[in-house]
Amino acid sequence: MKENMLIMKIRDNYKYFGGMSLAYGFIFTFCLYKNISGVTFPLCVGTTILFAILFMKKINYRIMKHSVPYIVGMMLLGISSAYTTSFFMHFFNTVGILLLFMVFMIHQFYNDYVWNFTAYLKRMGILTGTILQSVPYLYWHGGWFFSKNKNLRKNNTLIAVVIGFISALAVLCVTLPLLLSSDIIFSKLFGRLLSHINFAALFWVSVTFIIGITLPYAFFTALCRYNLNSSEEGTGSGSMGIPEGGYLPGEGSRRMRDLDPVIGITCTSIVSLIYLIYSAIQIMYLFMGMQIGLPENVTYAEYARRGFWELLFVSVINFIMILLCMYLFRENIILKVILSIICGCTFVMILSSGYRMMMYVREYYLTFLRILVLWFLIVLALILAGMVVSLYKKRFPLFHYIVVVVGVMYIGFSFSRPDVIVAKYDIAHWENMSGNDLYYLMYGMSSIDAAPEIAKIDLDDDEWDSVMYHYFLNIAEDNEGIYFRKANYSRIRAKIAADRYLEEHKDDKFYQ
Repeated sequence: MKENMLIMKIRDNYKYFGGMSLAYGFIFTFCLYKNISGVTFPLCVGTTILFAILFMKKINYRIMKHSVPYIVGMMLLGISSAYTTSFFMHFFNTVGILLLFMVFMIHQFYNDYVWNFTAYLKRMGILTGTILQSVPYLYWHGGWFFSKNKNLRKNNTLIAVVIGFISALAVLCVTLPLLLSSDIIFSKLFGRLLSHINFAALFWVSVTFIIGITLPYAFFTALCRYNLNSSEEGTGSGSMGIPEGGYLPGEGSRRMRDLDPVIGITCTSIVSLIYLIYSAIQIMYLFMGMQIGLPENVTYAEYARRGFWELLFVSVINFIMILLCMYLFRENIILKVILSIICGCTFVMILSSGYRMMMYVREYYLTFLRILVLWFLIVLALILAGMVVSLYKKRFPLFHYIVVVVGVMYIGFSFSRPDVIVAKYDIAHWENMSGNDLYYLMYGMSSIDAAPEIAKIDLDDDEWDSVMYHYFLNIAEDNEGIYFRKANYSRIRAKIAADRYLEEHKDDKFYQ
């Protein structure tokens, strides 16, 4: 079996694959230990891609030409993390990199263009479970390798010393605290020495290192188990899979339409009728500004600001409903027309939702959440456009289209540093804002990206001047001594702005 052949090849080349995992563990720990925003983060991403290529090359798998966008996307997200101090961006950049890496590697091993959207999600779940099951392989293969190579085990003194040292550390982590508490003289003897050792940091460094050496080996052995294919699909993209020319043609599991379309027609026709009425109301009352017939005591501005979240929720429901109809029911022209109508109404709802949010922004200004919502509406509209195309074009790669749309849009969003956009917009309307709005800019956002913009605010209020002073004092103290590993573009700019602000206001009375 291909699975057994590849896993046996990895096991037989344990010196190479195990050594690569060990080297990756050191780089992973150096780059990421308590550091998901420094300049070493994109270095770790690039190293991960390089090691993946080296792993595949060893088992005779080539890089597919369609994999390049995934690599570029991962690198851009890695660079973005060193460009902002927003925890929200750091978290979702990391999630995006992991998802892109999984899709990239699935694309390398499988003919994934024959999978439909739901099948792709299912297989990603299976792969995640398989990775967890494959965690012990590094250690199983290591035990086999050292037991088989008895001469290596006897002669390689360095390996024996390292294994003994690690074992001693593991034992001492448990026994040494007990010994220290059992004898006063022993405790005093080692007290000064141990006071310079940060055991908590040592523990978490060790955990990070173990994760770094275990995950790559588990990931590739999971891919080599080949449990994502069905019998009718192509088998892969390497020398043991499909030919060099590219993917095998064929629709495979493109769609799984088994249910009677009458069910879908009945359901969607009723829903679409309600949506058409709703869309007509949006066009007449919201977009055209017709105030005739508005409820009593409701102004046009109040009407426009209502219902945003409800519309957003309905739009997401419509996306799920259309997706299910596309993959559950047999092809039917009437069902296609009705789904197209629902898509059109959903576009109207997305436009209405965005319009209401813009009205709300004019009244209450920008926040990070409001920018995020507007971005999400644009992404949802682009995804919906792809679904419309997929209704009429059977071979349209909907999953990959969604990956590209979300990837490109998110990378742009990540590099835009939304907190800076919020600060610039709100400060431009400062004459209509209050001290609470300033407090939000300083402490309500998840980053210090906006610090250089906040430093430009000129307040004539001693109380708020004092608040700003302490805000910049905290930034200056928290970012003192930034060194290479944790260097971050926004953190450096915030530190410079803070130092400049403190210098300019050192003679103010609240400083004294």
